[in-house]
Amino acid sequence: MAAVKHTLARLTNIHLPDGSPNVFIFSTPRSGSTWLMELILTQPGFRPCSEPFNLAVPSVREHLALLGIAGWADFHNPTATTALSPYLRGLSTGRLAFKTPFFYRNHFRLVTRRIVFKILHAGEDRINWFRDTFNGRILLLLRHPIPVSLSREVYPRLEARLTSDFARHFSDEQIREAGKILTAGTKLERGVLDWCLQNAVALRDATPDWTIISYEQLVLEPKPALDRLAARLELPAPERMVRRLRVPSASTYKSDERTRAALAGSATREDNRWLVEKWREKVTEEEARRAMEIVDLFNISVYKAGTTLPADSLWIRPHDS
Repeated sequence: MAAVKHTLARLTNIHLPDGSPNVFIFSTPRSGSTWLMELILTQPGFRPCSEPFNLAVPSVREHLALLGIAGWADFHNPTATTALSPYLRGLSTGRLAFKTPFFYRNHFRLVTRRIVFKILHAGEDRINWFRDTFNGRILLLLRHPIPVSLSREVYPRLEARLTSDFARHFSDEQIREAGKILTAGTKLERGVLDWCLQNAVALRDATPDWTIISYEQLVLEPKPALDRLAARLELPAPERMVRRLRVPSASTYKSDERTRAALAGSATREDNRWLVEKWREKVTEEEARRAMEIVDLFNISVYKAGTTLPADSLWIRPHDS
């Protein structure tokens, strides 16, 4: 049955790249990446490729196993880029169509020219390789580590990051303290550690051509962020993104009822502020303090203890695009 569906997907979509850049969204799970991807999908000619490295998805696991990627640690082998090149090339050209939406799904288009990739589960240590190899524009989406961690149930890559070649990106002290958190930390602390391991590397490697935006700004002051997206990613119809802002993403079924209500319809400024700050209701001051000490351990300055918003340097102002 799966083979029939994949064949159907390939036959009902014609992907004809026209030289326009693809978009690679890098983020952690539960950061608003589905919402952001759906905003970009309002633009003409795009098709989605959601989580092409998520080994929890059988079809992804099957394709990657053929390339020698059988577990999370394999993504961090020095030879991983060589193994992944034909896979990404196939997705980029349309030869591999198993991630293409079926004709009866949202976001289906008969003819597409560009792809927006949502990448949550690999590649944060080689983001510029994606840009340079696959005609990509890089979009890094950040969200405060505490609400991200509270929203997640599992951290499948946490141990692999500490025991694979990925660990070389960190100091001996950072790896030693991370090991203590892995074995004796609370669920929240392990989640924040996972967030730090992923984002510390991405933030260290960021170059001026990347577009870095925060979930908090998309909720509270989206217009300047959308203007920057339109300019940097060559998006011709930014007004479509504005109209889509109050449409809840496909992943909101994981949210509680009050959150879904705030995301839908005409939200007030108070609703938006609550969406950004609601995590404070779920942690004590001591739990938040210990969590943010982990962020400091990894020298990440975009979020600080005692605040719900990112650093001012991350906030996009009107006319900054």
